Amino acid sequence: MIELNHDCLWQIFTNLEQDKNSLHAAVLVNHTWCKVAIQFLWKKPFRFLYTCRKACKCLTEGRHKKARNLLATFITCIAQNQASSIINMQDFVIWTNAPRTAFDYSRFLRHIDLHDLFLALMDGVKYLISHKHLDYVIAFQHITKFLAPDDNWESAVIQEMARDICKLLVSHCSNLRYLSIDMANKQWSKENHRCSSLPNISFWITVKEIPEELLLIPTYPGATKSLSQLVEFYWGATHWTSEFLIALSKVSKRLRTLIIDMSNFGRNESNDHARNLGTLIKVQTALQEIQFIKCKPRVLPSIMQGLRTQAKSLRYFHFQGMVKDWSVFSELVHLTNIQELSFVKANFRCSEIEMLASSNFPNLTKLVFDTTSFRFPIIIPEIIIQSSGSKLRTFSLPAYFYPSYDGFVPTVALSVAKYCPNIVHFEYHVSRKEFSQLIILFASCQHLKKVMLAGNPEDANELFLQLATLELPNLREFEITAQWSYTVAALESFLVRSKAPLRSLVFRSSPCFSDDHLEAILRCLGDKLRKLYVESAQEMTKLMLSKANETITDFVYKMIDEVYNPGWLLE
Repeated sequence: MIELNHDCLWQIFTNLEQDKNSLHAAVLVNHTWCKVAIQFLWKKPFRFLYTCRKACKCLTEGRHKKARNLLATFITCIAQNQASSIINMQDFVIWTNAPRTAFDYSRFLRHIDLHDLFLALMDGVKYLISHKHLDYVIAFQHITKFLAPDDNWESAVIQEMARDICKLLVSHCSNLRYLSIDMANKQWSKENHRCSSLPNISFWITVKEIPEELLLIPTYPGATKSLSQLVEFYWGATHWTSEFLIALSKVSKRLRTLIIDMSNFGRNESNDHARNLGTLIKVQTALQEIQFIKCKPRVLPSIMQGLRTQAKSLRYFHFQGMVKDWSVFSELVHLTNIQELSFVKANFRCSEIEMLASSNFPNLTKLVFDTTSFRFPIIIPEIIIQSSGSKLRTFSLPAYFYPSYDGFVPTVALSVAKYCPNIVHFEYHVSRKEFSQLIILFASCQHLKKVMLAGNPEDANELFLQLATLELPNLREFEITAQWSYTVAALESFLVRSKAPLRSLVFRSSPCFSDDHLEAILRCLGDKLRKLYVESAQEMTKLMLSKANETITDFVYKMIDEVYNPGWLLE
């Protein structure tokens, strides 16, 4: 592996770009590995500075020191190439004492999060103050004469440094691709979390937690060049900053991904400011993906007014939040080239039915409604399927709510069977009344590869025995996230007679899965099965667990004391 060339290593490290520890280890292998790994580490150095495993044991003092070292290295790189007089480098004298670097790290920078940058500045300054660096005090003596008696000298220093560092960034880092203000997210990926030693973020964050000097970054000389190449912008701040949004709209028009997280919005938003965000959407020339997270209904119409201008290019739309008196589909119906629609924890109104009945998304390949609610006994995704299901490959409706009406039975599975011949991935919360529809779906959709079924407590023997009468030549992954009871005989009949080439089986919240069920799986599938995950209220013997571990590469068993009954899900 040491002799792998640069291109091969780049492809490998692309799969590790979220894994800070592996990248650090790769730096020590040899010069070629180091050169490639460094480029990934310095794509987003300030985010990596605060990236840790869950429940890390970092100490505040150690965090301060790491921030100071990172800033010193970063600013030293830029200072070595500083040819203009944009910045008075005397202000950075204490930061430029790092040894000359082997690489120009600033060239590798692709991602800047303004909140991460602010935290690094704050931590770095605290480190210098706590260690009483004389050069640091001298460098910023000129600030003191402008301060009122009650002003905070430390905050004033951070503000001046924030302005100067932003000017350095936009004048020297022309390869920026990702800009974000992520003030509330505590988990950045499956394994990467915000360092637990950082101060807690209050629910009502104010704009004062990010200096205005950072939010002016699109206005500094050089921003037109450095920010014009941005492809992704994540807005997770709580304060609408019109000047920032207006300036960004003028310099960044090639965004492919725009994510608006309203998790902590509350006190300061207004329709005027929301329209500025709508303007940012309008001026984009090729926006492909947009996400609205925890939306606030009163400003949403002003933001989404720009969606129609992106109808030709937009491919992915994600929405999470309440709708109340405004229909999100009033704008979505114009996105006729959309390929993926995703709704999470959202509710919908009656007016959307008529709107969707005449709509068509001919290129739709993925449709997700997760933990959504409908105020009427008509399931909106079913309407979309009937008009736009011909190319659909993924459909997910694992948890949803609708009012109880006597005799009403959803026909979602039947609609998928009828209108989605190319479906490959199917997830659905199914009741016993819909088992017969499910059999029709399996019989009609021969391309099914991955199926997840959720549901309330049921006797599922009938379902397994009926599935056993079908041949499922492509089914490779099968998951039951439901409190279903079924005999060993019914399960074994399904595994043998359906001839499904299963590679992954998952049983969650099972009240009945036992040693006998496990033995039947091992007998029918043996080492052909690569993954088996079992959550059961039944205790299994060490002998069977050992046998499963020896046979199946990825085997996990968890005993649960009781199964959870999601009573809010109606049949």
